[in-house]
Amino acid sequence: MENALQTPAGYAELLQELKTRAAQFRAAFAVNRELILFYWSMSREILTRQDAEGWGAKIVERLRNAKPME
Repeated sequence: MENALQTPAGYAELLQELKTRAAQFRAAFAVNRELILFYWSMSREILTRQDAEGWGAKIVERLRNAKPME
């Protein structure tokens, strides 16, 4: 019965590695989610302005090539 309570060699290290990898996955998932939401909102804003203000289809190209404001 004593063997059933003992953990195999390397168990603690493996458990810690798996916990670390799971935390990294959750962080990457959160970043990807926020990036997708950002792109979605940016696209929605461009489409809204195209409809409301008559912006042309070239607006995306112009925005892509615009230099950052200082």
